[in-house]
Amino acid sequence: MPELRLDHLTIDYPARDRGPAYRAVGGVSLTVAPGEFVSVVGPSGCGKTSLLHAVAGLVPAAAGTVSFGGTPIRGPGPERAVVFQHASLLPWRTVLGNVAYGLELRRVPRREARARARAMVELVGLGDAASRYPHELSGGMQQRVNLARALAPEPAVLLMDEPFAALDAQTRDAMQAELLRIWAASRTSVLFVTHHIEEAVFLGDRVVVLSPGPGATVRECVPVPFDRPRDTALRRTPGFVALADHVWSTLAGARDRKAPHERANLETR
Repeated sequence: MPELRLDHLTIDYPARDRGPAYRAVGGVSLTVAPGEFVSVVGPSGCGKTSLLHAVAGLVPAAAGTVSFGGTPIRGPGPERAVVFQHASLLPWRTVLGNVAYGLELRRVPRREARARARAMVELVGLGDAASRYPHELSGGMQQRVNLARALAPEPAVLLMDEPFAALDAQTRDAMQAELLRIWAASRTSVLFVTHHIEEAVFLGDRVVVLSPGPGATVRECVPVPFDRPRDTALRRTPGFVALADHVWSTLAGARDRKAPHERANLETR
């Protein structure tokens, strides 16, 4: 698969009162290798979602480039799929119907679309719920459908914008483990935006730490050295805690250690 590349990406939003434009992202350079899982963290308002939307082709670059396989990204494309925080499923369609919907929009023959959708439903562990409707599903199950729908067209890059933020802590941990299982099976490249530092470290091959906005840049790219597959016991190891602390300190702009009770909820504020 080709490489995803951001070169000095700058994103501006025009001011409403004809004043100077607001610079959300100010010259971010980053690569995502084929099959790599890259987590992105940063303070609230630093442009994480704007960056993800630029890669999706939903927001234009004011300067710099976003490219995939050397081809500039100028709009949405089938090689990229987005998983948003809210599942936004069609309430009148079953699980299988929701997963097949994107394939139908791309004029994939109905029989093939249904077969591919069913394979994705099985992959995310919802085979027994294929005929159920969204209102019959828990929040975690709805996000599994959301993920299956994004994976059904077989994208090369999966863009995830805080997909587990609305879930309770226990469901969130379970969904993180499920995502790693699904990713290991598909080996799709992933760019994953989150506010949650432990989540970023647990999931990623690297954690990209953005500086505060406006005009956010990359403060540091932190390699994650832990072997795969990973399970939740990893979170309790000294190495994991130390790496999460390092990301936290980088994010805060200082190297101070946090007390254990302060680390209990490693969310940026």
